[in-house]
Amino acid sequence: MSVAAPPETRARKTVRRDARRLAPSRLVGGTLATWLLLAVASVAWWPVYRDDSMIVAAVTAVVFGTLVALVGTVFRLPTAVVAVATVAVFALTGVPAAVPGQANGILPTGQGLVDLFAGVALGWKRLVTISLPVGSYEALLVPFFATLLVATVTAVSVATRASRQELASIPALVLFAAGVVIGPSRLDTSIATAVALTGIALVWALTVRHARRAVAVATTIGARVPLARSVLRPALVGTGTIVAAAVVATGLGLVAPPSVGRTVARTDVVKPFDPRDYVSPLSGFRAYEEQTESDTAQLRVTGLPENGFVRIATLDTYDGVVYRVGGADGSTASGTFERVPTSVDVRGVQGTTVRVGVIVDGYSGVWLPTVGDLERVEFTGSGAEKERGAFFYNGSTATGAVVGGVGDGTRYDLTAVVPDQPTDDQLADARPGSASIPTPRSVPDAVRDTVDAYTGDAETDGAKLVAMVQELKRNGYVSHGVGDDRASRSGHGADRIQELLTSPLMIGDQEQYAAAAALMANQLGFPARVVMGFSAGGDAGGSAAEGTTSGGTTTFRGSDVTARIEVDTAQWGWVMIDPNPTVRDIPDEQQQTPQPVTRPETVVPPPPAEQQDQTQQAPPQSDRNTPPVQPLWLQILLAALPWVLATLGFVALVLLPFGVIVLLKRIRRRRRRRAPTPRARIVGAWDEYRDALVDRGHDVGRSATRREAVVGAPGDGGTGLAALADRSVFGPNDADVTAADRMWSAADDAIASLRTGLTRKERIRAAVSLRSLRIADASRSAGVSVASVIGRRRPRSGRGQGPGEPRDYDGLQAGERRGRPSEDRGNP
Repeated sequence: MSVAAPPETRARKTVRRDARRLAPSRLVGGTLATWLLLAVASVAWWPVYRDDSMIVAAVTAVVFGTLVALVGTVFRLPTAVVAVATVAVFALTGVPAAVPGQANGILPTGQGLVDLFAGVALGWKRLVTISLPVGSYEALLVPFFATLLVATVTAVSVATRASRQELASIPALVLFAAGVVIGPSRLDTSIATAVALTGIALVWALTVRHARRAVAVATTIGARVPLARSVLRPALVGTGTIVAAAVVATGLGLVAPPSVGRTVARTDVVKPFDPRDYVSPLSGFRAYEEQTESDTAQLRVTGLPENGFVRIATLDTYDGVVYRVGGADGSTASGTFERVPTSVDVRGVQGTTVRVGVIVDGYSGVWLPTVGDLERVEFTGSGAEKERGAFFYNGSTATGAVVGGVGDGTRYDLTAVVPDQPTDDQLADARPGSASIPTPRSVPDAVRDTVDAYTGDAETDGAKLVAMVQELKRNGYVSHGVGDDRASRSGHGADRIQELLTSPLMIGDQEQYAAAAALMANQLGFPARVVMGFSAGGDAGGSAAEGTTSGGTTTFRGSDVTARIEVDTAQWGWVMIDPNPTVRDIPDEQQQTPQPVTRPETVVPPPPAEQQDQTQQAPPQSDRNTPPVQPLWLQILLAALPWVLATLGFVALVLLPFGVIVLLKRIRRRRRRRAPTPRARIVGAWDEYRDALVDRGHDVGRSATRREAVVGAPGDGGTGLAALADRSVFGPNDADVTAADRMWSAADDAIASLRTGLTRKERIRAAVSLRSLRIADASRSAGVSVASVIGRRRPRSGRGQGPGEPRDYDGLQAGERRGRPSEDRGNP
């Protein structure tokens, strides 16, 4: 016997038919708006990569993500199916787009897939521990590609399927926020991008809102509404307001930008290279002057400018015992050591660009010799790949390091900018700069006294600096304390600097003079640090190394080692100064007249106990830069860890959709069991059993009564459960809490009986089945469509819930009146 469809059903079908007619315009409009939002949000990632490979990855993610979303919209695919399709697209297109170095044309490779899925879990940490930009280095494009792909699928799906299209701007905002968090510490383009993205999102939200309101009004009055008055005019007014606010906000941001760098992930993350684990290179200065090392070739450099300087390391932290390389804790004083994937940003450096080739001969150590401000390094030796992955660079101090050290045979090419240097006359007009360096500790009193004695006649800070350097050169004598040289104690602790500056004869070498000059420059107000490296002749008037012609090959020997200072000036930034006296005969102390400056006798307290350990380290001749060898079990664990994490990540991505399904069912059951009224809990218990039947594979008609639904159902207790539900809902008395608890207990027993006789595979299949969720989605969408036509009013007739209306579990529903069980055909 056929039953005529109620008016609500016919209205629902009409709305669905109208929606299908409007689908093309919604698909096109929503997709284009989403593309615009994602394109603007992706700009925040450009400072991270700065390479065309990012554009390729972005286009691939947007195109394939949109394809997945539109297929899901057209065919009304469940969320779990769309998620699985997204993972499949990620695996197929991710390697060529995000790991191009591991792709076989447009096809992925096995190693590429491992790097791709490992990059999802590990790429984020690597991005914040490496210097920017990274380009297509290794698999560092994976975080951007994965984020953009997920954002595209989510945003396009929401824009083309959800009732509120404006929510599709949220994925773009998340994409933008992620790019800002892992981006550089300086603002760059973030302000303009944020204003543009927010403005576009608000304009789109206004337009969609007014369009939705116009459709609702037209449906209510049964006539068309003027588009210009109802949509365009309000949208234009809102757009004008947003544009005006954006102009004001952008102008304020450009006129008064923040004076300090922002805090992002890379400013707080713990860096993997700690320079405190290595002995200060200045402590081994005398090792290069030993007779066995002074004539030994250390480096062969090609393309070095005339009178060029090769930097070993910059030392800016003085603790009274040793000058060491800073930058372990990420502070602004010493900068940080980061991996350099492609190049270093040197756009703010004024100078000459040089290209230098370096071949390491006798030199060894963790510190990599460089020239000027490094822009790019390319290792070319037999261990180039290993050295490339172990290279770290501190842009604040222009110091490079290779974990594991460099040695004979290491080859690399440098592209660097040699900063312009002022003359002595220009330096006399210099003003102290604003650079931040760690404050020196345990500075001997002789430093202050000597500065006062050397700079008494000078008036400006720059003139005092020049006078101080000139007096050091005039009064000092050079001796390395080896061979026939005059006795000269090594080291540059507070006691050694005190001895240097108070002895009748100032005797030392570049180690002592550079440390003393840096402390004296700090006393004058100039931020100063020590720079150790190689120069022709060693800055002491010795014989120059061979081949010093610009563009030729320069061979640096041990005797060419030197140490200078760098001071920060307001006009030229960091300026390198040579404070070392030239080599000359040292007179006898008896021939010296007392120095004109009398200094008070100063007793320097012994260094703290924890600092004494640094003076007891291995002698300079030993290989002190060699890191400890890791145990075999730890090496095996570290080698296997990426594979284990990649496998776990892949398994998690595959199981994620099924976990979401189980979670949704758990939430649905909890909502039903905690309904506000006993009657709603009873109805929820029956619906829980009905959904279990559906997931088990039992065919339940949407218009069937409860008793009809359990006909032929598997398990036990279904008939009694249907009777108990009908009696509780339609009985003469109101349901109480006891009846609700009894109903849920019976429902749990009936659901448990459905699992009897099933295999484990069948139980898992029922647990992750989407049949009951699809019925709920269909009922919900149908209910919303009907409500939009009939004004969301309850039926005033005596009928019960329509077959497609969702149950709210909030009390007695229309049509479920006591005494009329035959009409309870809403949700069986």
